[in-house]
Amino acid sequence: MEGCRKTFVTRGGLNVHYLEAGEGPAVLLVHGLATSMVTWYCNIDALVSGGYRVLALDLPGHGDSDKPKDLDYDPTGAAELIRQFLVELKLDRISLVGNSAGGLVVSLFSLAYPQQVEKLVLVAPGGMGRHVTWLLRVMSVPVLGELFYQPRLQSPLALARRIFFRPPPIFAKVLPEMERVRNLPGARHAAIQSIRSSVNLLGQRRKSYILDRLRNFKRPLLTIWGEEDAILPVSQAAAVRRALPLSVTRVIPECGHWPHMEKAEQFNELLVRFLDGSLSHSSPDYP
Repeated sequence: MEGCRKTFVTRGGLNVHYLEAGEGPAVLLVHGLATSMVTWYCNIDALVSGGYRVLALDLPGHGDSDKPKDLDYDPTGAAELIRQFLVELKLDRISLVGNSAGGLVVSLFSLAYPQQVEKLVLVAPGGMGRHVTWLLRVMSVPVLGELFYQPRLQSPLALARRIFFRPPPIFAKVLPEMERVRNLPGARHAAIQSIRSSVNLLGQRRKSYILDRLRNFKRPLLTIWGEEDAILPVSQAAAVRRALPLSVTRVIPECGHWPHMEKAEQFNELLVRFLDGSLSHSSPDYP
């Protein structure tokens, strides 16, 4: 990933870092809360080898993008930033891949601008149900969130246990970059505000529910979930399968919240097959 980063400046003067690699049909990767484009470390080369032009953003407040204190950090604003990004790059059509909160962001963009979406891939996305881990609920509470969320005091083992069912070897390699961006000035504030925009003490806010709205989304849709997800329960994958029977839903066993890293080989095969059209709702469940 080194040497590939560029800077996109929004109309509001916000500096947004992104990565670009490869040639072919464009695919945009959008990460989740309190992290950065590094979460796609295991997937970019596979997409490039598959013949795709890969773009990966650091959302505002995350990674090496700007982190202004007066920004709302809500998913609707992030979806609008994607629209500005595509205008800047003169891209009329694109496939989108989003994990966790990034899944909610790319879903909101796709619902608002379906004519610009080729295909949509949601990886353990937000917005599919009420339940979220208790940690996010606590962090949504004023004062408690600031007291509880202290990245500098968080052990790598505790972080890994939340994200993965069984931490993959690659985690040790990306951990220094994850810790660097989580501890940049303004990153903690942005993470807490991002959580509060979509979560309260009862779980995901109702305004963030998008499953019913996706019933009218006509573009190809793939949802991938880890069976042992400790942040957003795999039962929400079953809800997606019931609500959107013509979409593709895959659950990966012995896998947590980041299947794109924990089970990268299986994830990449599913992703590339879906993008090239050889994986559909009628395909066998494995892989």
